[in-house]
Amino acid sequence: MRDMARDLGWATFMRERDRLLGTALAVGAACLALLAHTPAARACGCLSPPVVTEGEYAVNQQAEQIIFETEPGWVTAHVLIKYAGDPAKFAWIVPVPEVPELGISPVSAFGFLDRLTAPNVTVNVEDICPISEWSCQYHAPLSCPGDDLDYGAGAGPSDAGAAPGGDNAPPVTVISTQVVGDYQTVTFRASEAAAATQWLRDNGFIVNPTTSIYMESYVQANMVFVAAKLVPGAGTRAIKPMRLRYRAAYPTVPLVLTAVAAEPNLTVSAFVYGDTPFRPLGHPVVTIDPARIANDRSGRLNYPMVLARTIDEAGGDGFAIEYRGVAVRPDFSSSGFCCGRGYDACNIGHNQRCECPRDEFDRSDCDAQGDLVEGIALLDALAERHSRLTRITTRVSAEEMTFDPAFEPDGSAPLTGAMVVRGTQPSLTACRSRVMDKERFAELDALQDCAATYCGAGQCVTTAQGAGCACQADFVAQRFTDLDGKPSVTCVPRVPPVDLRAGGQQLPDACARVSCGAGRCIDRNGVAVCVCDGGAAAVPGAVAPVCVAIDELTQSPGAQDFSEPLRNLDVCAPPPPSCGTDGWLVHTGSSRVGVDCGNTAPAPALTVPGPAPHCPGFFGCGGCQETASGPPLASLGTTGLALVFVLRRRRRPQVRG
Repeated sequence: MRDMARDLGWATFMRERDRLLGTALAVGAACLALLAHTPAARACGCLSPPVVTEGEYAVNQQAEQIIFETEPGWVTAHVLIKYAGDPAKFAWIVPVPEVPELGISPVSAFGFLDRLTAPNVTVNVEDICPISEWSCQYHAPLSCPGDDLDYGAGAGPSDAGAAPGGDNAPPVTVISTQVVGDYQTVTFRASEAAAATQWLRDNGFIVNPTTSIYMESYVQANMVFVAAKLVPGAGTRAIKPMRLRYRAAYPTVPLVLTAVAAEPNLTVSAFVYGDTPFRPLGHPVVTIDPARIANDRSGRLNYPMVLARTIDEAGGDGFAIEYRGVAVRPDFSSSGFCCGRGYDACNIGHNQRCECPRDEFDRSDCDAQGDLVEGIALLDALAERHSRLTRITTRVSAEEMTFDPAFEPDGSAPLTGAMVVRGTQPSLTACRSRVMDKERFAELDALQDCAATYCGAGQCVTTAQGAGCACQADFVAQRFTDLDGKPSVTCVPRVPPVDLRAGGQQLPDACARVSCGAGRCIDRNGVAVCVCDGGAAAVPGAVAPVCVAIDELTQSPGAQDFSEPLRNLDVCAPPPPSCGTDGWLVHTGSSRVGVDCGNTAPAPALTVPGPAPHCPGFFGCGGCQETASGPPLASLGTTGLALVFVLRRRRRPQVRG
């Protein structure tokens, strides 16, 4: 049985959704909110960008996941927090409509839930190489009378395949302070966003002054803020998901404040539990075009990039329903009858492997796997309380974070389970040596690298180092890590929506040790971005983009299948197959003929059938016939031996007494 730690693998495109770039100081946004009917109220929560020190980069959140549990008038949010950097600089801020109940949630629940609800995206690689017009034919095998042996059994084709009152109210009113897990938290109200930001800084929370600009709307809505930092001595391993329960009409993931700390194409996934499915309120649900789904030349699947492009084309505020069905539970049926029996029927307890996490006899082994037991218990409890689960995902960049999406019940929606997308990608890989226009084939083959690159406000191009982005005017190239954990590059506005230097904040020069190659580096909020020279485009480098010479343009931002033009290439037809000594060639035609480049027709002798097999003629074998199964039988010889044996017995002299 597999080790339970191995069983916690993330789904194919989502396994890296919460990793942050390298050793960069990463600060993420985890936003929650209420959208009430009367009056309308909103809230947002974010990890605030820190004061960056020399050698660190202001690289922020790559993705966020929130589990919402809805019940009449209440919302419980479990917010996954990921952070890499100095524990002393960790700070997390979330506004909510009222003073919430705080707690800690198990991180393993997010891994299980992500894997169990991941979209099912695959690519069928279609071999479009020409097929010979000739095929082999063989004489049918024989069967003789008296044969009771079925040599052909089983043979055949294989199946594989309130605001603080009045003008005299203090700018910050502390409501409560408490230690939750390894977090030191303070719940407060504020009447002035700038004063609240300064108050947080004065009390040891690493907050960029620019945050106040994006806090203002929530201050005006009289929201309550919860700020958290690690208790002294706690390391980053102590960072756990935060649980907040508060009164609200709908679950909401506000994005406005998230713009303070977000990487390009930030992926936000909400797992909403309730009695009905849910949908985004007032925002479109997008459909993924399967014709765009493909692999690049390295085998990298482009679903995350296609998702980002599809959402941009919907106006930048679209969402994909990646799962809509029954509430899921982790399944350990692979352990057979060992689990769920109340006793250790298989003697697997204390074997240093977690195989039955719901059973007490395996508890000590499973407890060694972190909070795995607690994560399973949480998902079991959610499935007990709620019959429906919806996974709603978007990808959005900082400049698009101008709205706070809420989710509403969608009782009429069908339960479709995980989203299924099937792409078909033609391929000439098996016959590349017979492609006639090899230069054009090489160009089309290189274009496929752009399948898994999305440049946004730019054009994907080919270079000697793979796919790159040629950005539009007023846009620059930025390197980031995509959902599959691989580096990518895209185009972002040259002027960021958030200026982390506002108010005189000092940041180190991000370009101090960066070379953009055929371009120049620009410090964009502590991140090195590149403006490429004419004729050059940006490819992902080690820590920043690198500008290299353009080989070919695509006239596309990327994130699509570029392989369809392969169908128009001329390819030499293959030579006829070899039929061995027992077969001959017949002309059967072909659905993909190819071009006759010679050697496509067989020698005449190879088209002449050989002599048909026959049964041996001794012992009067008559009536031998062909059959669809079985080789020429040896049973006749067996029968002959039996006859000889009988005759010899008849001639044996009798022994007289």
